Amino acid sequence: MKTYAIVKTHEIALKGKNRPWFMRRLADNLRRSTRGAGVEEVWQGQMMVGLTLAEDADWDVVKERIRDCFGVAKFFRANRLPRDLGQVKEALPALLEPLEFESFRITANRADKRFETRSDDINRDLGAFVKDHSGARVDLTNPDLEVFIDVLPKEILVYFQEYKAMGGLPVGVSGPVAVMLSGGIDSPVATWQMMKRGCQAHLVHFHSYPLVDNSSMEKAAELAQFLTKFQYRSDLSLVPLAEIQK
Repeated sequence: MKTYAIVKTHEIALKGKNRPWFMRRLADNLRRSTRGAGVEEVWQGQMMVGLTLAEDADWDVVKERIRDCFGVAKFFRANRLPRDLGQVKEALPALLEPLEFESFRITANRADKRFETRSDDINRDLGAFVKDHSGARVDLTNPDLEVFIDVLPKEILVYFQEYKAMGGLPVGVSGPVAVMLSGGIDSPVATWQMMKRGCQAHLVHFHSYPLVDNSSMEKAAELAQFLTKFQYRSDLSLVPLAEIQK
């Protein structure tokens, strides 16, 4: 059974007629960020972006790269099933088999209101099925396992854990900015914040080599390398000030 990473947004949903452009940029950024991590395809759905995972995909690596992608509010690892509760019941035992839990709850979200079964009825139906199958008790307040059921226009998603991400806007939707990068904490944090607002940051570091050693340049390069994982490509300009200072 194929598994998928399903990405949900927050702020992008408010962009009205520009929303498709923001979503395309987010999908492009996810392709870049997960390259080489076992993602077979990145595709767009209704108010979401999906990533098809290869069988040998390293979920820990994929998870970290998705989490560092600005524009992602939350995501989860899911299975896509037909829009039929009977087929969901057929698939659930295999999905639950590797999990250990003594209590659980079903949380259904009927995003497509045309689906004939209401969310509360899905909760009761699948809750009774899982209880009979596993022997675990229902706990709506503090369960060991939460089973999420999302009913979409073309499929049902089943997943067990949500992961929080950075939110914000996809890098590249707000244009380029230049950031003066020192060796302290303030400038890289400011750079990170501008990236989170969708800016592509060009990094500029002023140095006094050879009047002093080159440690500040090495620090700037180290910070640039760290920041690049959030915008996938960075330019660092090293500006000499020694002659001006003399």
